[in-house]
Amino acid sequence: MSGVDRRNVEMLRDEYERQVTNLAEMQKRISEVSATAVSPRRELSVTVGPQGVLTELNFLSTAYRRLAKNELSALVMKTIADARAKLNDQLAEIMTPMMPPGLDLKAALEGKVSAKDLAPDESRLPPLLRERLNRG
Repeated sequence: MSGVDRRNVEMLRDEYERQVTNLAEMQKRISEVSATAVSPRRELSVTVGPQGVLTELNFLSTAYRRLAKNELSALVMKTIADARAKLNDQLAEIMTPMMPPGLDLKAALEGKVSAKDLAPDESRLPPLLRERLNRG
């Protein structure tokens, strides 16, 4: 192997190790993320953890008792949605550096991006792969 080839292999290995380290750190941060939202009139607060799972529901006063069942239900659901939106903001901040340029990660997390939009730009693919994809 020539000196140039060795340097290229070393550069690739170093880049791979850097990306693995970054990915491990990102996974750790994602596993620890949580978000809390409080209802507009402070009747309740909710906290969601990774993947938007409800981890806490707290009634901050007795004001919720004056609400009809359907109003309380709607308030709880809206507050959970607000907490999940905050969580998605945090996840987008954590994950964006590892994503392809131009990807609206927040929209992807909210399910507002089609699978086609997530596919890599063909111009960035290796020529052999581009040829195979174009053959169908």
